[in-house]
Amino acid sequence: MSKIIQSRPTPWTSVILLCGKCAGKMKAGFGPDRKQTLREALRTELKAQGQGRQVRIVETRCLGLCPKKAVAALNAHRPERILTIPKGTGTDEALTQLMGHAEKAAD
Repeated sequence: MSKIIQSRPTPWTSVILLCGKCAGKMKAGFGPDRKQTLREALRTELKAQGQGRQVRIVETRCLGLCPKKAVAALNAHRPERILTIPKGTGTDEALTQLMGHAEKAAD
């Protein structure tokens, strides 16, 4: 007897992957007071923009890039483009890059 694969809807329109190893090394350094992790800062900004449930942020295992004083991150919709987000980067700038709104400027 085979099992049936089921599908469930989600509220997500984007999934952002953050390197858990990088994030673990950077205990803080983001947000307005630079006391938040990148995940916390991104989540706070998304909620402020009214997109809290639309974007899922997942910390993964090592993404293999290992930047110094930065976190490797990517949007799952664009796996060909991995970003290194340095400590102290503005949350709005990080979100703009991750969500692809400044894709032409970055190319």
